[in-house]
Amino acid sequence: MTRPALAEDREVGKITLLNRKALEAYQHLEFETAMRLLNEALDHSERAGLTQHPIRARTFVTLGIVSLGGFRQRDQAVKYFRRALQIQPEVRLSPGLANPDIQAAFDEAIAGLSTPGSEDLPPEKALVHEPVRVGEADKPVPILVVPDKDLDATSVVLRYRASTASAFTDLAMKKGSSGGFEAAIPVSATAGEHVAYFIEARRANGSVLVGRGTAADPIVVALARPTTPVAATVAGTGASRPAASDKRLFVAILGGTGFGWASGTGEATLTPVESPGIDWTVMGQVVPEIGYLVTPRFMIGVQGRLQLVRGATPYWVPNREPGECGDDGICAPSSTAFAGLLKATFFLADPGSAFQPYLSLSAGGGYIRHVSKVDSPNACGPMGGQPCVDTVAGGPALFGPGVGFRYDVADAVGIVVQIGGLVGVPNFTANADVNLGLAFRL
Repeated sequence: MTRPALAEDREVGKITLLNRKALEAYQHLEFETAMRLLNEALDHSERAGLTQHPIRARTFVTLGIVSLGGFRQRDQAVKYFRRALQIQPEVRLSPGLANPDIQAAFDEAIAGLSTPGSEDLPPEKALVHEPVRVGEADKPVPILVVPDKDLDATSVVLRYRASTASAFTDLAMKKGSSGGFEAAIPVSATAGEHVAYFIEARRANGSVLVGRGTAADPIVVALARPTTPVAATVAGTGASRPAASDKRLFVAILGGTGFGWASGTGEATLTPVESPGIDWTVMGQVVPEIGYLVTPRFMIGVQGRLQLVRGATPYWVPNREPGECGDDGICAPSSTAFAGLLKATFFLADPGSAFQPYLSLSAGGGYIRHVSKVDSPNACGPMGGQPCVDTVAGGPALFGPGVGFRYDVADAVGIVVQIGGLVGVPNFTANADVNLGLAFRL
């Protein structure tokens, strides 16, 4: 005897023992126990590959006896007898277990073999289902099955197992408007390279009526991932945004304030700053910018800087020359300053990230003005008796580094925060602007 034959004999022995215990329970009127043992025997024969073995036919015969003799379910008993006869046409009732009702049901099963019911259909016809072989990772996998209209199933269950799981999880399928049963393998099970599933139609007692696939031989779905990411994760936040856009033109408008080193000579009074040091660019500045992405991480552009200045006092010119400072002889300090810059920006993060820190270099021409107290006789103000506060200009050559970040809240809109440093010569100043605004990608 070969080794596979020995293994089969052992499995047949186990199923025979379950049948024997079921009959003992039936004879002691323990019908639920008998039914449970027989369903266990059926499941065991299926796992062992003995679906056409005579011991499985004998199990169906005993199920028919218990269904009719214990539960008075004649139609169910006829179905069980018919299943037994399809496996082993010569199978018959044991004389000690057959009463007239059971024998009549068995005879009806023999007579009805030529017109099988839906339970006698092969699984692919009893449960019509197109196996799902390919799905998408991190997305639900929809499953649809259509039972035969005469299949006497109490429930239809989807059983699935993730690639990292050791056991199958049951999910009850719901009947849809089309008459089919629907469910979806959830996202929690589709993170790996594959997911396995099979479908069972079950009786009221939970036993399997018919199935598509088994735990030992499930249907396997290969899970594919998109070759081009549809979302990018914001570093450190877990948030996601649309994939990087191919739009290359940027337009931004920012505003802010600044501070810097003020020294030299007042513009109106033509007298030196009283005490060189740090002063604010009072009222701040508006900063428009236009840029073009040469590469996903390198942008060139132009930036304007329109500064609004306040706080300087008018200067009354003593012994003025004709036409100097207007008809009234009062010199009004500048209230604005303008600069134009070429700017190169280097983005530091992956182009697909919403959070884009960057470094920049700027160079151009114009002026930056600070407001400082100057050494001057008390000849300022409308009455010429106030201390003199004058504007001090740095420039006209300007250059310097910058640092900041852009955060894209949408594919075409971002928030920009930047700190820009500028050095002015030959009228020296070292200035830092802090700006906040919006950028638009076109």
